[in-house]
Amino acid sequence: MKQTSIKPIQLIAMIDYPPLHSPKAFLAYYQKLKAGQKIEPTIVVPATLAISYFKSKKIRYKSYTKQLDSFLTTHPKVNFFMLGGKHRSAAATILDLRIPCLIVKNDNDISLIHDLKVKGKLTGGLGVGKNFEKTLQTLEQHFFQHKRFWTMDEKTKAMIKNGDIPQKMIKRQTT
Repeated sequence: MKQTSIKPIQLIAMIDYPPLHSPKAFLAYYQKLKAGQKIEPTIVVPATLAISYFKSKKIRYKSYTKQLDSFLTTHPKVNFFMLGGKHRSAAATILDLRIPCLIVKNDNDISLIHDLKVKGKLTGGLGVGKNFEKTLQTLEQHFFQHKRFWTMDEKTKAMIKNGDIPQKMIKRQTT
């Protein structure tokens, strides 16, 4: 498992907004980041692995392949699918920071995530299953259900537009 920092335009976000489920959590992450403190990483899956899994679900994949292909064509910099973490990722985005992420690629990585959660070192990652296949299965189910895609940058712009993120908090206009 690799920890890295990723730009919001590189992350395909979940379709779980609106609403902003916890303005309090968003504010806490914002304050920590603004103070220069570290925050928990967002868990991500490489897009190549996720898409390969999506394609293996042939009939289901056909129902959203046009939307995904169009999205990928117009968003050539995306490299990862997020497994949650919208509050911390939005806070990093409006502060013009890269988003701290843990990249999971296999069962061993998923096991390490579960160990971190048991030890209380990681609280996020609702989309992390008992193994890598179950994690990909949950991700595919989400996009099969919603049939649309957006980056974390686009999701943050929607939060700003809808007034969930006050203009006074924004360090820069998201790109």
